[in-house]
Amino acid sequence: MIDLTKIEDVKIAQSSLREAFKGSHGKDAMELLELICGWYNFTETTEAGVLIGTGKRQVLATIKTLLKCSPEEVIQLTKENIDG
Repeated sequence: MIDLTKIEDVKIAQSSLREAFKGSHGKDAMELLELICGWYNFTETTEAGVLIGTGKRQVLATIKTLLKCSPEEVIQLTKENIDG
């Protein structure tokens, strides 16, 4: 199991994600995930729909954060989320 408070685990996760999302196929995959996860769509009206949509966007936001941030930043964000 990957522990996002450990630098080696973060580096492994980032390397894997960067490999998966590199190139034009990776860009297409990210666009598909944005569509599926409702990244730009906030039209949910029921409580369940809002919760499900928020959860999907949180997963995608985590992927985007791992792709964008340094390992140290990921660890800091993880610790902030754990500590509240």
